[in-house]
Amino acid sequence: MTSSRSWRKFITCILITLLISAIFVPIKTCLAAAQVKVLLNGENLDFDVPPIIENDRTLVPFRKIGEALGAQVEWDQETKTVTAYKEDKTVILRIGDYTAYVNQTPVELDMPPVLKDNRTLIPIRFFSEAFGATVMWDNAIRTVVINTGEKPSKYIMGYYYSQSYEDFLKNLDKMSAIAVKWYTLDDSGGLTNKDNLRHINVPEGYDSVTKLSKENGIEIHMLVFESDKTRLQTALATPESQAGLINQIIATVESEGFDGVNIDFEAVTSEEKEQFNEFIKSLYENLKARGKSLNLSLPVKTEKVDWRPGYDYVTLGKYCDFAVLMAYDKNPGTPGPQSGIDWVEEVVDYAIARIPAEKIVLGIGCYGYDWANGGRSTVILENNGATYLKFADELLKKYGLNLNLDQNSGLLNGKYTDENGQIHEVWMESDYSIDAKAKMVLQKGLKGIAIWRLGYTTPSFWDTLENNFEPVKMN
Repeated sequence: MTSSRSWRKFITCILITLLISAIFVPIKTCLAAAQVKVLLNGENLDFDVPPIIENDRTLVPFRKIGEALGAQVEWDQETKTVTAYKEDKTVILRIGDYTAYVNQTPVELDMPPVLKDNRTLIPIRFFSEAFGATVMWDNAIRTVVINTGEKPSKYIMGYYYSQSYEDFLKNLDKMSAIAVKWYTLDDSGGLTNKDNLRHINVPEGYDSVTKLSKENGIEIHMLVFESDKTRLQTALATPESQAGLINQIIATVESEGFDGVNIDFEAVTSEEKEQFNEFIKSLYENLKARGKSLNLSLPVKTEKVDWRPGYDYVTLGKYCDFAVLMAYDKNPGTPGPQSGIDWVEEVVDYAIARIPAEKIVLGIGCYGYDWANGGRSTVILENNGATYLKFADELLKKYGLNLNLDQNSGLLNGKYTDENGQIHEVWMESDYSIDAKAKMVLQKGLKGIAIWRLGYTTPSFWDTLENNFEPVKMN
């Protein structure tokens, strides 16, 4: 009996000790375990010593943030003082000192500079605001967002497909790259540029597209598309079949002078996941050895639903220069928002948890659908002369289509009745949703956007992008 009581007391003491230990784990340890990111004008800043949080203040290496903000920086070893100069502003901080100086005016700090791994870390909000920047903390993604008011530059890629030439010509100055959908697979799993049924071929005068791209600092990527499961299975089946396709792609890249390759394989199943990983790894290594790049067009996922288990984001993200999230056509068989802002953010958050944000390009489909009687047609806002589209401005004139902004998705939607009494439902992108997605790119530090596709864009689409960022130019 006594032994039993003693044993229970012993167990109780152990449990109490463990509970107290759990409760009083130092907070700093927890904060250090979670990575903090810093975005400056939408660009991710990489530090040799990671940012830390002390007393609810984020501290970062002085030299990196100072030079990123355009300041001249100095370190005085004797006084343990850092000084930054920019135009008419001078900021001075000293290790362990709660007083900083801005143009000789003392400013009290919540947290002084500290030394860590031979680097001086300073409070980022105070320092950035001292040079006129705005600073925001995004707790959801543990990111410091700094904006200096300067327009950032982002990678803007246009998908080039059937009837894209006029759109391409009009907007050369607004793009960083194009991906030309001129190639696909044949029944043997080999490369072909002749598939008239799917309008995939090398068009007449294609060399002018290549020439103009080079002259205007636009990268041109060879897009290889396939959505047929049987053809993909054939191409990926064996190391030999993969090598054969890779050799064909490499030969075309070199003969045509492409800057890189975009792989758009849209029917990879879970059974082919490892084969696809190996194919992408091998293609990437072959292209890099020749000074060429590889980017991927990826079907999208969220933490809630993995529609495409054949796509291993972690591995694919490792073996590419960047990945485009095809964040549109969520469920095109059913009328409704196909690329709502709320859903797109879930898509982006899933991706950046597995692929570095600076390697992510957000795909934007600048179009919508008109559903009626079990079918659908593609619709854009304004008549641009395309022969295969519907235009919302003409539907307004002819049928009185009235489009309203859906608050949850940010998309336009409306209904109309045609001359046969058939009710149509329309959902499509809006300037509001495009603006929100452009801002999402900046907020989350993504590489840029990809436009599906040239031939669908309108002047207001480009104006909205331009209000947010400029295109990175390669030359």
